[in-house]
Amino acid sequence: MTMSPDHHQSLPSLAVSSGSLAMLRQPLVHYGAHAEDVVVQLAKGRGAVRVLPIVTSSLLTNPTVKATLDTLGAWALPVFHELRPHTPFDTVLALIETIERTRPDLVLVFGGGSAIDAAKIGCLAASAGVRDRNALLGLRSVPDSQGASQPSPGSRALPIIAIPTTLSAAEFGIIGGATDIETGIKHLFKSDTLAPDVIVYDPWLGAQTPLDLWLSTGIRSVDHGIETVLSRDANPFTDALAFRGLSLLREGLSATRAGPSSIEARHRCQLGVWLAGTSIGRVRYGASHGLGHQLGAIAGVPHGMTSCVLLPAVLAFNAPVSTVQQTELASAFGDGGGSAAEAVRSFIASLGLPTRLSQLGVDEKTLPRVAETGLGNAFVKANLRPIQSVDDVMAILRAAY
Repeated sequence: MTMSPDHHQSLPSLAVSSGSLAMLRQPLVHYGAHAEDVVVQLAKGRGAVRVLPIVTSSLLTNPTVKATLDTLGAWALPVFHELRPHTPFDTVLALIETIERTRPDLVLVFGGGSAIDAAKIGCLAASAGVRDRNALLGLRSVPDSQGASQPSPGSRALPIIAIPTTLSAAEFGIIGGATDIETGIKHLFKSDTLAPDVIVYDPWLGAQTPLDLWLSTGIRSVDHGIETVLSRDANPFTDALAFRGLSLLREGLSATRAGPSSIEARHRCQLGVWLAGTSIGRVRYGASHGLGHQLGAIAGVPHGMTSCVLLPAVLAFNAPVSTVQQTELASAFGDGGGSAAEAVRSFIASLGLPTRLSQLGVDEKTLPRVAETGLGNAFVKANLRPIQSVDDVMAILRAAY
């Protein structure tokens, strides 16, 4: 069949999106693995003989952690465990001093987001010769007017193996957060080399994590998936991973709630974290993440809980500019006819988790401080529906209260 030169004019018009996506380095992931079986082989394969363990204090007597360190024998240096939530600057500086003093050739970190962020930022800062607060501030990533965070100077040279015990997904981040305790501001650090080199997902170790911590950090990863889909940088590749990750997280978290000892349920959650977390640092997130940083830094709310209470309110705020995406998200959470905000809120509540700031005992008087400091956060600046004033932020916080 011969077509006339103007045949294309008779075809229905199609919406065409355009963009670009850089395929940045991803960590090597061992999943469904026993940590004590693989860590010594990983260390041996890298020729490491001075391994610095970074272990959150609640895991110091954990049998899996102890067994893993025992397999390293004389290769294991004394454990660094001076870790605190939201990664205060003094924790990072103490870790830098430890790295300089012990001269490890490999870092092995057990724990959640705060422990992993401490390892990432501490290793980056040690490579840059940071010694004090001012030098650490000089290493932070600064957002531009569009909310794009500029890379921190330098790169991380010391290799890291991360064994996560929560679902925060910090192990995938080419960004990390640390809190300047003098100002209460949580700063971001960014480098293409920041994420750990190797991740070991051990669902048997994960099954020993307290249920509320597991579930709430799982909502943090749900937040990653949702704010990937609602990102200004959304693209087909990260959308596909996000939706599959959200499906795994929904199934895995519900199954873990029903049967906390289920290894299969914990494993499914870890796979969901992996897929939903692939976008970390690769697309810009929005106000749920950005305000969560400041809510944690100022009011001491754990990361997972910040997502539990903020994510539905931010979804509602973004609804006028994301009708198609939010319809898909609502369907992903089992409510194709309702709003994404209510579908997600109902899912969070089904896990026995709070969905309102008031349920966390947050003093309403702290909210203006969260709003004022949050306005300059890179993720708040990058929110899909522009946030232009403290009043905009306060509208979200009041809706979350």
